[in-house]
Amino acid sequence: MNLNPLKAGMLASVAFALVACGEIDLAAYEREEFPACYIDGGAWAGEERAAHYIEGSFDDFESHFAQFLDNMDRAAVEAASERPASWPMRFSPLHDEAKANIVRLGRLLPRMERPLDLAPMTGQFEESAIWWPRGDHHTEFLRVALAEELAGHQNLAEHMATFLSRFEQVEAVLLDLKHAEAGDAEPGLPAMEEVARTTRQLREDWEEGVLPGMARVIFDRPDVPVGESLSERLQARVTTICNNYSECGDGESCGGGATSDGLTGEPMEAGS
Repeated sequence: MNLNPLKAGMLASVAFALVACGEIDLAAYEREEFPACYIDGGAWAGEERAAHYIEGSFDDFESHFAQFLDNMDRAAVEAASERPASWPMRFSPLHDEAKANIVRLGRLLPRMERPLDLAPMTGQFEESAIWWPRGDHHTEFLRVALAEELAGHQNLAEHMATFLSRFEQVEAVLLDLKHAEAGDAEPGLPAMEEVARTTRQLREDWEEGVLPGMARVIFDRPDVPVGESLSERLQARVTTICNNYSECGDGESCGGGATSDGLTGEPMEAGS
């Protein structure tokens, strides 16, 4: 049975609503198809289910990333007493876990689908300037809006940049271990002490800096003032993006902004 786009979007909305009170079907929200700007100017971003999507994505990443860190700690200890020839088999699944967690993090941050995406996102947080959306999918606009919120919250941008850079470092170490040859000399591979130390640093970056900062941004306080809820802040930012796109031709002629591999428009300052 073929469904027209409008009906398919309506069914996806129903599926998302059915699980909104329990486990959230993140993929159902991502499968929805509607213009990010041209129907209501971005007002959809203020709907409760958009906030539910962000909250559910955060919870999903937090739980899986905690498991990943525990698995890394355990592997470093156990591999220390093994021959390097056995390390690829041990660390290959962990490299797959790292890549899967990058994709999960990509539900919260724009253009995060693979390890190579970590460095550009690090640079954007270092500059507190988030690039304009790529394409017109609503989740891309939502992620840009959230990234701006994160970049503008106290010193969270610095913590985010440090965390993403460390995550990139850990992924690179795992890639080396995954592809190590059976007869590799030990100088060509990281020592397990280094793996354990880098994992500890990544855990500290996450648990002491990024985790509490992101939670403050994403989860509303019980007494949050009118106009300051996550939904209202996301809607305001998406509306601003939509208005800027309208003024400068969907970002194509916005001036000398960041453009790379199809990324259009200019950096959006976190405080704008």
